[in-house]
Amino acid sequence: MNGTDRKSGASAGWLRVMAPLWPLGLARVLYGVLWWQQSRWKVPSDDFGRTSGGGLWYWVHQEIQYPTVTAYKEFLVNVMVPHWTFFGWMSLLTETFIAVTLTLGLLTRLGSLVALGMAANITIGILGVPHEWGWTYVMLLMFAAVFLITGAGRSFGVDAFLAPPLERAAAAGHPLARLARWLV
Repeated sequence: MNGTDRKSGASAGWLRVMAPLWPLGLARVLYGVLWWQQSRWKVPSDDFGRTSGGGLWYWVHQEIQYPTVTAYKEFLVNVMVPHWTFFGWMSLLTETFIAVTLTLGLLTRLGSLVALGMAANITIGILGVPHEWGWTYVMLLMFAAVFLITGAGRSFGVDAFLAPPLERAAAAGHPLARLARWLV
């Protein structure tokens, strides 16, 4: 092997270095707990903040007052607010789904994909609000992307038990097993 071959081999190697997976699993669990914590202030008995003026109602009105994207503001004003209770329930159920899938490591890629969509939604809405730190939302997006790409539920998660039989079924040609294998 000449010097050039060693150099290209070394530079390619840094992309393939394996790290222990437990930090990824721990980060996934904590990210799931974060979503659980955030879902808890979406209270149906308060009509998701409409009664008290707090919670989801407050933050949506902050997004309306300080829009990041005008079209998004129009969506909030003309679609979300008139159908408030429906969207309140959808927010609560979506964030609870994310929390459960990521905390348990069950269908982690599906939960991560939903988290990525929800984080993008939140980011678009909140970036224009004064005193919000934009990097918070970048991290919210990036963690979801990392868990989606890596299948992080296979470390400290239920997906670790689901993946091997799904791999075998997919290898045997079962089309639904291929899809389910990807979701874990």
